[in-house]
Amino acid sequence: MKKEIDEKTPPLAARLHQLMKKTGVNKSALARICGVTPQSAGKWFKNGSISKESAKKIAEAFGVSLSWLLGDEVDVGEVLLDDDFQPLVLTERQKLLITLFERLPESAKDNQIAALQEMVKNYDSLFNELLKNRKLDEIIQAKKEK
Repeated sequence: MKKEIDEKTPPLAARLHQLMKKTGVNKSALARICGVTPQSAGKWFKNGSISKESAKKIAEAFGVSLSWLLGDEVDVGEVLLDDDFQPLVLTERQKLLITLFERLPESAKDNQIAALQEMVKNYDSLFNELLKNRKLDEIIQAKKEK
């Protein structure tokens, strides 16, 4: 039997129900995302409270803000997700990169972003130079003309 969502439903529970409805995940899947038992996840709906770590994991998995998830912004009934929403699944390397980046002081974050942008720019330039040296662009153009 499904529990009805009403004005007595904790904001967290309402938001979790909204995410579940929109994405097709269930409480067990939410628990897996957070690395907790399904019973622990069930308490989120009943008590309307969640650990900071679990809230962060859910917000990250579904691409929503912590403040939205916890009911601090926008009306509970409003759907924020697009109809074609697909949760972003990060690889372990991407998670590690984000974790390390978040541990940096704010001043260092900007420097790291600039360094990565410069590195990508250099690789793009090198790739284009190799293409020209090997005349691959001429081969590609010739194939397009056929």
